[in-house]
Amino acid sequence: MYPPYIRCFRVILLLVIVFSNNVSIVKGQEPPQFPFSIAQYIQITDSLATLRQILAYPGLIEVFTLLDGNASFSPTTEEQKITLFAPSNEALLSSGIDFANVEFMSNLIKYHTASVSVHSKEISPYLIVKTLLNDTTLVQLPAGDGQVLYLTKTLEEGVVTVGNGNLSAKVINKDIECSNGVVHIIDAVIKPPVSLIDAANNLALTQFTREFTDANLLTDANIIKGVTIFAPTDAAFNKPNILAMDAKGKNSLLPLHIINSLVYDMKDGTSIQASNGEKLNFILKNEGGLNITIYVNNAKVEKSVLIENGVIHIVNNVLLPLGQGGELVQNDDDKKEPQNDKSNEKSKNSTDMPSEVKHTDRKLVIGAVLGGICGGIVVTLTSCMLFKWFRAQRNSKSPTPVHFKERATIIMPADTILARDW
Repeated sequence: MYPPYIRCFRVILLLVIVFSNNVSIVKGQEPPQFPFSIAQYIQITDSLATLRQILAYPGLIEVFTLLDGNASFSPTTEEQKITLFAPSNEALLSSGIDFANVEFMSNLIKYHTASVSVHSKEISPYLIVKTLLNDTTLVQLPAGDGQVLYLTKTLEEGVVTVGNGNLSAKVINKDIECSNGVVHIIDAVIKPPVSLIDAANNLALTQFTREFTDANLLTDANIIKGVTIFAPTDAAFNKPNILAMDAKGKNSLLPLHIINSLVYDMKDGTSIQASNGEKLNFILKNEGGLNITIYVNNAKVEKSVLIENGVIHIVNNVLLPLGQGGELVQNDDDKKEPQNDKSNEKSKNSTDMPSEVKHTDRKLVIGAVLGGICGGIVVTLTSCMLFKWFRAQRNSKSPTPVHFKERATIIMPADTILARDW
């Protein structure tokens, strides 16, 4: 049995380590991060209990093996690591998904698993990652590639979202390091993208569907492996210049809205050839901070939605060829002058410093403060107890003289030295 002061010292030292390393021991919070595999982390995390139960189904052994790829703790290269966007218990239970449909659940978990290791600091302000979902019943991309996910991060708050353009989820617990990759816990389930035809119906692109069907383009575009569609809104088709055209004139414009390759994101000042050989020009405008607006020819991209075989970019104008009104013009909804107030200036200036530096994690601050307080307690109590103990030893009478070397051993027993070094 150790003397009371040593036991007290070790307890306080443990508290210092806990708070200094920002490890939570409060009931209901996540357990500390250890070099477990992703599958093993799921097994010990209460907020992922539903996912744990799903992975226990016999038909999901393959998926469990993917997530447990480094269970032996053998070295894993960065190229071999993966990222799981793990839906919380609440996210899965409120999704309305039939967990007994093992084939769908297998594909769903694969769609939540990126084929690379992704930390939140790498998302600035967005990132497109390839997933492990490549089942041909759900994905029709070139070379059997996996479906992708959009990742975004806000500048001010550093909030990370993951989605497919139509559905999105917020990361509520990020950057959980595992031996074979990273886990981010999310608050919603992201279902795999649907076909072009289904997506157009879901997005209420009624005019787009009608015009492309009448021109015999919709069915063909639906089966192209790796397609990019610029879909005008109903309001765009109802603008006077388009309504004034006859069917032949409108049909001549529609192939301009199809690219027979994947264009998930556009770069400023670049051009690409549409399916009819005409050029599409891309211009990116910074609206303040990291708020970027994308223009293609004479239209603004309002939204991008992933589909089974590519991506739909919803635009606010019917695209026109360059030289025939296709040059970028200011749209009706873009005529407001940019605000030059202090808040806008602050937003622009905020890009000078990474958000990770400007917006310090509150938990780290709390951990540092509590660590400092506990550290001060350790120093004070240890000094007082050692001083009293040393004075008691000096005042005690011994029948035999004690050499200096022996006294050093008495003053600082071996286990105390180890505890201090540890």
